[in-house]
Amino acid sequence: MLAYLPAAVTPGPNFVLIAHTAATGTRRSAVAIALGVVAAGGLLAAVAVFGLGNLLARTPWPATALRVVCGGYLAWLGVRLWWRARTSGKPVEPSTPPARRRTAFGRGVLSNLTNPKAAAFFGSVLTATLPPTEPTAVKAAAVALIVVASSAWHLSVALLFSSPATQRWYARAEPALNRVVGTVLVVLGITLALTP
Repeated sequence: MLAYLPAAVTPGPNFVLIAHTAATGTRRSAVAIALGVVAAGGLLAAVAVFGLGNLLARTPWPATALRVVCGGYLAWLGVRLWWRARTSGKPVEPSTPPARRRTAFGRGVLSNLTNPKAAAFFGSVLTATLPPTEPTAVKAAAVALIVVASSAWHLSVALLFSSPATQRWYARAEPALNRVVGTVLVVLGITLALTP
């Protein structure tokens, strides 16, 4: 937990996606994205602690493919934010249909699965702090703690940024914030995709 919490609360692509959706869309969409991020984090943690991460680390091409996909996804998110900056000021949708919530959940899953920060943490830090010799119960408990901590953090972000006061502030600052965050994501994505 001491290793995971600083990594979880450090802003990254997941934080940006949840906060942006909460501030510009609906609370339900933001919560659905947060739950998708949590589900993917639980999957990544389970893969790391139960040894599949070591297996993937020995084969170089999946790591390269993942890096390129992650970089491309981050750059795509950045371009979308820039595009959104051009169309800011449109009214917020009043409700979120179930099909859109499923799409939001999938975006959360995809965001975390392609998040280089998550890949670095689960692929190196978690596997280093939880050796393969630990009992299965300890590994399962570690995954459960990560899911609980991730749920608390990401759902808090969704609820905080979807408050009416935050949405009003964000609506005024949205174009500039979208351009700044979009630029950062594009640069991070290109750097990640091109760095061996």
